[in-house]
Amino acid sequence: MKLVAGIDVGGTNTDAVLVRDGQIVAWAKAPTTPDVYSGVFSALGRINAEGAARVHIGTTAFTNALIERRDLAPAAAIRAGKPASESLPPMSDWPADLAAAARIQGYFVSGGREYDGRAIGAPNQKEIAEIAGRLAASGVTQAAVTAVFGTSYPEDETRIAEWLTQANPNLQISVSHRIGRFGILERENATLLNAMLRPLATRTLAAYQAAVPANLFISQNDGTVAHGTRAAESPIFTVASGPTNSLRGAAILASSREAIVLDVGGTTTDAGLLRLGYPQPAGLDLTVAGVRTNFRMPDLCSVGIGGGSLVNPETGEVGPRSVGYRLTEEAMVFGGETLTLTDVSVAAGRIDLGDRSRVAHVRAGAITRVNEHLRGRLERLLENFERAGRHLPIILVGGGAPLIEDLLRGLGREVICPAHADVANAYGAAMAQVGGEADLTFSSASVSRAEALARAEREAHRRAIEGGASPGSIATVELEDAAFSYLASDAIRVRARAVGDIEDPAS
Repeated sequence: MKLVAGIDVGGTNTDAVLVRDGQIVAWAKAPTTPDVYSGVFSALGRINAEGAARVHIGTTAFTNALIERRDLAPAAAIRAGKPASESLPPMSDWPADLAAAARIQGYFVSGGREYDGRAIGAPNQKEIAEIAGRLAASGVTQAAVTAVFGTSYPEDETRIAEWLTQANPNLQISVSHRIGRFGILERENATLLNAMLRPLATRTLAAYQAAVPANLFISQNDGTVAHGTRAAESPIFTVASGPTNSLRGAAILASSREAIVLDVGGTTTDAGLLRLGYPQPAGLDLTVAGVRTNFRMPDLCSVGIGGGSLVNPETGEVGPRSVGYRLTEEAMVFGGETLTLTDVSVAAGRIDLGDRSRVAHVRAGAITRVNEHLRGRLERLLENFERAGRHLPIILVGGGAPLIEDLLRGLGREVICPAHADVANAYGAAMAQVGGEADLTFSSASVSRAEALARAEREAHRRAIEGGASPGSIATVELEDAAFSYLASDAIRVRARAVGDIEDPAS
């Protein structure tokens, strides 16, 4: 295996590892910088990544853009399925501030299918060309195309996208069957968010690539990576990649396939469940920046507990506010004036960091109150992932892991702290494979359950190969079916996910 560098940008630190044959040969932490790029480049320099064949980066740039409502491009929402789909226009339930920042134009067009493949209407090239002309006149360069049952029958979305670019070559098209899952409104929302992020993604990834001495891959929400060019087309798939990197890294470092992972950083503790060594996916629609979506996301829960979390010594309350990447400037043990969880942990003797004499004034009563507060919050956090009558082991990772390790053991829990746990996120990024997913709907009157599952699996494998996976390395990691209670009784939904090793060019 060639040298691979993994980078994960956190709220406090940017972590980096250099990996050969699955083993970490160098690792480093650098403070996360306000511009992000400087911290990434500093971390790469500290591990001497010049010989790496690939660099895998987990970035928060696109998550932050959505949360902060900035750097979002105007876009057009084009929904194929009229008149059946016109009762709820695009962005019906978006937060007002995001809707205002988005500047979306909405269009209903002919096309779309029923669940069994029957056409609702035929796409009309003249209708599409007129929309392309309006977008050109208004300077809009992004369009999101969503068709009714487009995940199973993507031909209408593909045809509309082709007609749009024929009439207006400056348009970039995001198609919903490559973004979301079943459920047209949530899938349309995810595709719109993706379209709004694409210009920012192009600029961001170009800046990374300019300084990365290797092939650039970007971490995805499901524990895989995508080549930089593909990631620039689908930036929405990165918004939960940081915690996912930690879960995958924890699974490999601890050789565990089923466990709860707690990743303790400088700002938050992120929790997730491993299933077959991968993050358990969320089963319900999820909210991203206040918008309901249904694209692939891990089932995660975050609490404001981290090394930089502010502490109230009178009440014992910890967080959610944090000094973040300013920890080494503002924490008391580093000469600052802010009492953080790191300071309390030094005073309690759990860690040895900075100048302990600067927290000698933190009394035992304050430490006890903080411990009680943390124990209660950790118990409630773990309840989200427990199974009836069974306590799963806990894999503890992240730079802040020592802050809560003793407290978890005090709760009678099995705690695993693997070697290199403090860079599990960067290791997970470095070890990530590429993946493919299919979410299809059929009529069981015309397609058997076995054939429906086989089609979904073949499509997931095809998409993994399309993403750069070596064909001989691909494995199916998820294959399931479900009936619908609100469609015709013969409707069946099947979903498959596959992963494979990245096929590097021959040396």
